[in-house]
Amino acid sequence: MEHQKQFEFLKQKYEAGQLPHAYVFSGPDAGDLKYFAKELVKLVNGKNVAGSDFAIEKETYPDLFIAKSQNSKSSLKDGEDKREIDIALIREAQNFLSYKSYYGGYKTVIIEDADYMNTEAQNCFLKNLEEPKGDTLILLLSSKPEMLLPTISSRCQQIKFTSDIAEKFSPEEQNILQDLLKVMQMDLAEKFLYTKNIKLDNGNFDRILVVLQKYFRQLLLAKIGIPSSLVPIKDYPLQKIKKIINLIETISHNSLVYNSSPKLALEIILLEV
Repeated sequence: MEHQKQFEFLKQKYEAGQLPHAYVFSGPDAGDLKYFAKELVKLVNGKNVAGSDFAIEKETYPDLFIAKSQNSKSSLKDGEDKREIDIALIREAQNFLSYKSYYGGYKTVIIEDADYMNTEAQNCFLKNLEEPKGDTLILLLSSKPEMLLPTISSRCQQIKFTSDIAEKFSPEEQNILQDLLKVMQMDLAEKFLYTKNIKLDNGNFDRILVVLQKYFRQLLLAKIGIPSSLVPIKDYPLQKIKKIINLIETISHNSLVYNSSPKLALEIILLEV
């Protein structure tokens, strides 16, 4: 099985009775995320889950609810999926979670392409993340986790799925990282001077954000017990790493949607690191 380390980590959590109720599984391969989610559902419930595309009938597996954009009425127009998960579908998931488990095990909700939940749907779903009932397992699958609201991301454990090659820094990224590591150790005045002088046009700002995301995600993996060759310059607490990752992802999202100032955004990040 691919991503054996991630699976063994979750298996240990489950066997120790420490499995969190909500996860974000993120990575570029949607099929990979679905397969891993399926294996986790099988693990916690000891049931066979049929259907490689999760087209599971309620009669065969009534404790699993799958939400995807094709099931949202507002997403379909002229027979074409517009890739939106609306509040009505999330309310269906909430209604499903309000009932007891059919088999007496976990009630599981899987949201495919979770980043396609609109803002209304994400805000609606917060209650389930804040106040889960009984043995509940919520799995958000996403290739763009930065599009999730910070209030959603902060209430879920993050598991990232990428190949070893994808996790490595390119030579250009290595150079950027070395510069950033030096800046992270500067005082505030020096950090402000750095952001004032650095050129952030022609994609430079985006490249810096990518490097920072990779760096802190690898620190997060190392913190939760997944081996990493990365040597941190500081012993960041786990919650601090999560806070920084959420901040970077929020800024990355805002830079795509709004005409925000890259220099100001970088200053905000450097104040945290």
